[in-house]
Amino acid sequence: MPEMIDDANWLAGLPAAASVDLAPAGEPWKVLLVDDEPDVHPVLHLALDDVRIDGRGLRLFDALSAEEAKLALTAHADIALILLDVVMESDRAGLDLVRYIRDELARRSVQIVLITGQAGYAPQRQVVSDYQIDGYLLKSELSAERIFVAVHSAIRAHRLMREQESLQADLHQKVQELDATLVVLRESESNLIRAQSVAHVGSWTYELGRNEMRLSAETCRIFGLCAGTVGSYQSYLARVHPDDRAAVEEAWQATMAAGTVFQHEHRIMVGETVRHVRQQADLSRAADGAPLRCLGTTQDITERKQAEEELKRSNAELEQFSYAISHDLRQPLRMVASYMQLLGISLAEQLDGEQREHFKFAIDGARRLDQMLVALLEYSRVGRLGEPPAWLETRAIVDEALLFLQPAIAEAQAKISVRGHWPRAWVRPDEILRLLQNLIANAAKFRLAGRCPEIRVASRVARGQWCLSVADNGVGIYPGQLGRLFQVFQRLQSRANYEGSGVGLALCRKIAEHHGGRIWAESAGDGQGSRFCVSLPLAGDGG
Repeated sequence: MPEMIDDANWLAGLPAAASVDLAPAGEPWKVLLVDDEPDVHPVLHLALDDVRIDGRGLRLFDALSAEEAKLALTAHADIALILLDVVMESDRAGLDLVRYIRDELARRSVQIVLITGQAGYAPQRQVVSDYQIDGYLLKSELSAERIFVAVHSAIRAHRLMREQESLQADLHQKVQELDATLVVLRESESNLIRAQSVAHVGSWTYELGRNEMRLSAETCRIFGLCAGTVGSYQSYLARVHPDDRAAVEEAWQATMAAGTVFQHEHRIMVGETVRHVRQQADLSRAADGAPLRCLGTTQDITERKQAEEELKRSNAELEQFSYAISHDLRQPLRMVASYMQLLGISLAEQLDGEQREHFKFAIDGARRLDQMLVALLEYSRVGRLGEPPAWLETRAIVDEALLFLQPAIAEAQAKISVRGHWPRAWVRPDEILRLLQNLIANAAKFRLAGRCPEIRVASRVARGQWCLSVADNGVGIYPGQLGRLFQVFQRLQSRANYEGSGVGLALCRKIAEHHGGRIWAESAGDGQGSRFCVSLPLAGDGG
């Protein structure tokens, strides 16, 4: 049970806190007090009775357990603050409630301040790092002043978050409205400004006969020009980065000749600064077919380009990380395993049965960790390394996978059937081979004792999708566990019964998603077999 509360310490400084009183305005802030000690609640009520924050008082609700708190949260969706004990009906009841609020209810703006009497169950550094909490107080150190400061700060943070959510919703609505307006203006082909200044997007009108280019205020801002500036084609080219001018002129001339939409990304010079823009414009012609007018938009994509460069840098770092896994980390691990084996051999006559078992556990642990590192390396390489996409006869890749798996199939005495229509597909051959190997190998591995494995590999084409399935009569999957299947290092079966790193199905999911498809599993339950299905889009020339 939590330690008793020192009421005198809690009430210290109460008159000073109560003196901060503003005129009431609006509905009171809702505060939920969650603590399994009934004596705590009246103390908190007393400390918060006259508190006013931004002209609004507090409305306090009480819960003596995490379950009661859930009911209160359901009844009051506008609770602003929760003062939460940690140890209640269980040692982690308060922390589990935090997970429930943040993950299941998805309430980000409600402020959560932990008030614990047993810091050992909720170390401050750990809970601040691992949980989305907004304050941490020890009961033994509480006073009315501390309570007032924590509550006041949390309520104001809640108010600011709600205001931000409202502003974001308004901004999203305005963006949608402006996009709809832009579509209407395009359809009417009017001379009005069609691209409004939203998210670094400006507009411009170019009269070819007068060689006159009128820029919106946002376009002027992007180019570092004064609002209302009127330019020309030549003045625009002068601001294009010298290395990009030839490509811009080539794209523009192609638009003039073919009458297509002008689209181009290039760099511009704003003083000494280089920025990236995306230009898009519609060309209208006179009755005789001569180019007449362009209505276009300018989008500042500098941040996007910077993000792309950052992504390239991150990929390079990931390559280094992969190398560290495959070499720097695995090498000392293999050394540990080797010396453990040598040590076990040299001490063999001095070890009893239990000590030999301990050596075996250590060596097996090193081996499993090495397998996990290799699997993690393979997982990180999907989509970055390996063969480029190519046209592939999918039936041939199945035969190749079965050839590689022949020893495992023979050991399991599995019966394999391959059926259906196998199309040509534009895929990465090495990744599809790995996907098929993993699914078929799992079907052979997760078999029931005394039952001959029967594995059915099928393929069909439906609505432009290549649908592949691998079904078996093995151990099956409990329906409640299907959601965990494709997560990294998630195992549903005991390692003692079935070896593996727990990465194979996560690798399959990543390969399927990298090809624009998806993967899922079906099973009637334990001991009733399972079926893994993959759906990948087919390119138009696949046949």
